[in-house]
Amino acid sequence: MKIILLNDKQRKAIINMVKPSAGDYFSYQNLNLLTAVYYDEKRVCLTITRYMSSAITRMGNHCDEYSFALLTSLGCFSVSCTESAGKYSGIFSPLPLFISGEKIAEMIQYYHDSFSQRRALEKEAVKDIDTGGSGFTEWYLEKNVFTRK
Repeated sequence: MKIILLNDKQRKAIINMVKPSAGDYFSYQNLNLLTAVYYDEKRVCLTITRYMSSAITRMGNHCDEYSFALLTSLGCFSVSCTESAGKYSGIFSPLPLFISGEKIAEMIQYYHDSFSQRRALEKEAVKDIDTGGSGFTEWYLEKNVFTRK
């Protein structure tokens, strides 16, 4: 597994699945349209689309909630899980005959463990882009999605 930059085709597939809205910042607040974990054996990518802290949900379960985009040759799929004390659970593969839930769990763990590597790659990737003070995802959505009529 390794960290890669997403391309426009992959970004569009994620956007079509997530359907972020210009009027709803929470629909894209944690969306990552720049980097992903790439698992070369299956040629799949995984990146975060949503995060909700247990402090915000106040449901009493003390688990953070995550959603990810799983990009495969068969399409873009949503994968959800919960995290508590560094352990991810509730992960089910949308394509169990293609990629197991265990492998997706490994990809999620790798995504979180590679925070520093992702940030370094992101900084390098956007160094020549004037995002106007916004993060890459917000800038990309404003330029390519929200401006369409």
